[in-house]
Amino acid sequence: MLVTQVVVQTPAPPPLPVDPNFLVSEIMPLIGGVAAMILFAVVARWFFHSPIAEAIAEGIRLRRRRRWGIGDSGGDEPRVAALEEQVRLLSTQLSELGERLDFTERMLAGGRARRLGTGE
Repeated sequence: MLVTQVVVQTPAPPPLPVDPNFLVSEIMPLIGGVAAMILFAVVARWFFHSPIAEAIAEGIRLRRRRRWGIGDSGGDEPRVAALEEQVRLLSTQLSELGERLDFTERMLAGGRARRLGTGE
């Protein structure tokens, strides 16, 4: 009994266009870096909106006031002065409008009195 062995060779599969090892070694660190940046942004946003950050900011404000003598309204003085000037200008314009209204009423009343006096 003679046994012959037949070996059938199948063709090798075509190579992939991109090496999977290359993808894993080059793209995964990039994805990890982006994920880390997003996580950092979320944590930073949470921290800066937390009561802890508010307390730190208030401590910095108090230290600045003690060291340089800056009061609570240190940056508001020019704004307040500008608003006071604007109120003064509006007050002046209002008084001028009142005078014009009085003059107009006197003129209308004088014309009406003349018409009534002449019998028109």
